[in-house]
Amino acid sequence: MRPLAVLTLLLAAVTARAELREVKNLDEIQHAFRPDARIRVVSVWATWCAPCVAEIAGVDDVAKSFRKSAVEIIGVSLDDAVASNREEGKEKLSRFLREKKVGFPTLYYTGKPGDLADEMHFEGAIPVTIVFDRYGREIARGEGVLDMKWFRDTLKMLEEKTR
Repeated sequence: MRPLAVLTLLLAAVTARAELREVKNLDEIQHAFRPDARIRVVSVWATWCAPCVAEIAGVDDVAKSFRKSAVEIIGVSLDDAVASNREEGKEKLSRFLREKKVGFPTLYYTGKPGDLADEMHFEGAIPVTIVFDRYGREIARGEGVLDMKWFRDTLKMLEEKTR
């Protein structure tokens, strides 16, 4: 393959990864996961939430450690809930993800936050992290800032059970 073709493919991959995908409900979130992910983690957060920002580096470290496994972590941003303009909200989130070097996929939630809270059975306070099996059944939950040791240990244990 010629160097220009390789560069074009790399740029396309980076551009596709950097683009924030909008989702409106839990079904759309579940469809964003890799088909082979046996454990699916949804981390609901926002850039305007101080506890969320405090835990994002830890969640990213855990996501990196499970990158080559059957575990996938996806962030769901509620930034649209306070954005005065959707495009500005998405740009602010994209800039935050770049600056913090967050590597796990993040979705931009455009539905009503209360609807997502109802679907995922939480009171609405974030951050909240919910672990699902491949069939969409909840198997673990962390509300508030995660205890990263508990999070990592729980994912390791669940991954071993699914082998």
